[in-house]
Amino acid sequence: MKKKIPVVQFITALLVSVLISFVAFVIAPLFLVLVPILTIRIAFAPQRFKGYAIAVAYFYTLSACLSGVWHILRYFVNFETLTISGFFAIGFGISLIVAVVFMLKSYFLKRHHVLGDLEHNVEFYCGEASATGIGFVDTGNELVDHRTAQPVMIVPRCKAAAITGAIEEGVVKTWEIAYSVIDEEERYLTAFRPTLLLVDGVIVKDVVVGLCEGPFGKYDFLLQPDITVGL
Repeated sequence: MKKKIPVVQFITALLVSVLISFVAFVIAPLFLVLVPILTIRIAFAPQRFKGYAIAVAYFYTLSACLSGVWHILRYFVNFETLTISGFFAIGFGISLIVAVVFMLKSYFLKRHHVLGDLEHNVEFYCGEASATGIGFVDTGNELVDHRTAQPVMIVPRCKAAAITGAIEEGVVKTWEIAYSVIDEEERYLTAFRPTLLLVDGVIVKDVVVGLCEGPFGKYDFLLQPDITVGL
């Protein structure tokens, strides 16, 4: 259950942002404000408003840091004689380095779980119905819901009988999430948004629950690593 890093989207966003930045700087500098909005939309779509706003804030913070890099480069590069292709190459090079660092940081952060951090007490509610149990952080699970761009906690139907009953009665709004297993055909999870999710007593937001058929041995739920980052 892996979600591929959108490398093509990252590269496309970098190219578009550098090109628009150059054109906007020459024609109308005010349009530079639109660069992060378009860049993040291309690189990280789909994105909910809260996550989108945070991403834009991160972009401006990082831009402020990189402005110092440009000042340092002025001592080594004569910008007055720099051609358009040179400007494009330097801007793209810096952007590419930042993107690679960001991807590496995200990759290792998701896997920075010692053995004691892999098991968590989980409790979630869907209206008045609830389910509790032990959740295991599956570091190989990068399943993200395509509709909400949120991580998915996988729950066997037998561990959430009360909630399953509410779903069958049509009380809970659901949709399907496609996922694949090595050497097997594509499968589907019945997904829904929990009313409340507690992991070790801490409220965790922006998580989707996906119901599957089989149990997971001694564990009740499978947690996507993003769910427990920061706990």
